[in-house]
Amino acid sequence: MDLAYLWEGLKEYYTETYFSPDLSAITSFDTTDVQRFLPLMIFGICFGIFIAVCISYYHGQYLGEVVRRLYKLDAFAPECAKPLAEIGCDKFFIRRALRRDTVLAKYVKTADDVKAKDARFYIVEEQKYIADKRFKSVRGGMLSLVLAFIICTAVCLILLYFVPDVLQLADNLYNMLKPQ
Repeated sequence: MDLAYLWEGLKEYYTETYFSPDLSAITSFDTTDVQRFLPLMIFGICFGIFIAVCISYYHGQYLGEVVRRLYKLDAFAPECAKPLAEIGCDKFFIRRALRRDTVLAKYVKTADDVKAKDARFYIVEEQKYIADKRFKSVRGGMLSLVLAFIICTAVCLILLYFVPDVLQLADNLYNMLKPQ
């Protein structure tokens, strides 16, 4: 069996099943634009949710490492501040996040000039609990990210398959309740 033939068959099946909703039975609404953009809208929403999960993972795992290490060393005042190299977090993206007006820079303050290579950082005493909760590590690590991708893909396919039926149901309900 030819692999290209199998691939074309799968592509045709998924295109017909998921990306070409049959909305011809809907009579109360104009469905020309809906039929064209509904699959793209569902895919875009699911993709956006996955991107949000990725950003949350990045903040929790990568940027949160600074907060967790400063918290562990009790660096809650300028006199207890530690340089990033000492805590093992001297990385480009962490330095960049601390220089700019970001969520991380809201909780992790500098005791020195932030642009200096050996700048020392600490967590504001009043915000240490919130910083610890906001930047907690993601349970499951990379497995949770893979699982989120699988769930988003499954939800996307389920929505693509069932939304035309829900629209048909809404059309039938509208026709039943519409005054004659």
